[in-house]
Amino acid sequence: MRTIAIVNQKGGCGKTTTAINLAAELGRRGLRTLLIDMDPQSHCAAGLGVPEGKIDLDISDALMAPEGRPLQLGRLAWRAGLNLDLVPSRMKLAGLEATRGGLADRPDRERRLAQVLGAWSKGHDVAVIDCSPAIGLLTFNALVAADTVLIPVETSFFAMQGAFKQLNTVRTVGRRLGVQPAVRLVPTLHQPTNPVACDLLSELRKRFGPKVAPVVIRHDGRLREAAGFGQSVAEYAPEAEGAIDYRTLASWVVEKLGVGGGGQRVVDADETEGWPAPAVVPEAEPIETPEGASGPVGAEGSAEPASEVAARVMSRIEEVARRALQMQRMTEGGAEATIEASPRSLRMHPTLLVEAEAKPLAAAESVRRLFGVRQTGQGVLFVQPLTLGRRVFVSGEFNGWSTTSHPMARNESLGVFELLVRVEPGRCRYRLVVDGVWCPDSYNLNSAVNPYGEADSIVEVGELTATATGAD
Repeated sequence: MRTIAIVNQKGGCGKTTTAINLAAELGRRGLRTLLIDMDPQSHCAAGLGVPEGKIDLDISDALMAPEGRPLQLGRLAWRAGLNLDLVPSRMKLAGLEATRGGLADRPDRERRLAQVLGAWSKGHDVAVIDCSPAIGLLTFNALVAADTVLIPVETSFFAMQGAFKQLNTVRTVGRRLGVQPAVRLVPTLHQPTNPVACDLLSELRKRFGPKVAPVVIRHDGRLREAAGFGQSVAEYAPEAEGAIDYRTLASWVVEKLGVGGGGQRVVDADETEGWPAPAVVPEAEPIETPEGASGPVGAEGSAEPASEVAARVMSRIEEVARRALQMQRMTEGGAEATIEASPRSLRMHPTLLVEAEAKPLAAAESVRRLFGVRQTGQGVLFVQPLTLGRRVFVSGEFNGWSTTSHPMARNESLGVFELLVRVEPGRCRYRLVVDGVWCPDSYNLNSAVNPYGEADSIVEVGELTATATGAD
């Protein structure tokens, strides 16, 4: 059984979305697929319509099963799709990593998942592991069990920085644990019409070469809508861009991993992308740093100090971003830009050049005019579709970024979530919290990147009832 771990320490990069939809697509190809949720937040169950209240056993029970007596898969797995079985998680999984949580005290604490999957391997062709964002025992277990690691990477400034960090983390942890899985970066949340995103994608490919998958996952609001309905995007909207992209990714994974064909992949004589079959085909481009080198290996094979690599790439990103912004200004016919582009502002705030525009979800014009945020005579009105999720909160500067104080009410007759609040005049940042996950308002075009590299939505509140932001 092939095992693929989806890893990234950065939130909001499409990690769980990739795990769910890649696993679903592999199952639709006739491969018996096992999706393992190693994230205590249990987003895989929510995204596939498994009610958390009905989960009696989860992956933590399998990890803590007595030696030599693993739990039978049938007691844990939920049939979540065609040829797709889900082993869910619950919040108690987080406690296993604690000093007295149980897992940390076991001599095989970093190899428990590999042992469990070994006992379950006969009934499945491939396993996909959705990892916790924290680097700890849960992620260690996933890396030991996996022969391939996929790292979803947004085509944004901070994601470029994170790619260095994530590759080095996987390399370092793998070296300590005695494993060396193949690692590939998968570009996600890409906006093809955004020149900054396109240039950053080009730079990502240039810098990391064959370690970047040739498949790009485009930003598609229907991916989020599908999760809200407890379905993969292939079931919810098979012709959506997100569905097409994950079908392409699954085809590429099947071709490179050789799953479903006896478990052994065929390697072309001129292959350069270096997907290894564990213990059969060595990786063409190892991620190990040559002895004596202090940084990552460049695409051309030469080693350089990590600080010099980072400085050079960051300088290149600033140049790419500046050029893209100038191009965007010319395309807009000299329209006033919302981002400073002076050399000083680029040095001080390079992140502001990325994700400056959030694209609205595809919707009919009448619906789009309703969704988003607008100022009214009674206050600021937030409106979102009911398909967004089960529970939605508005968190922002107006409430001290509380994630629970301002829930959006369900209006079943209109099919929307709605919330009316009083907000002090001025420029107010906010985000949505959808089923526990932070995200920007996709129907609000006014946004800015925060210090964490994520998009905050912005509403301009005037003294009088005035303009609507992102709603008209």
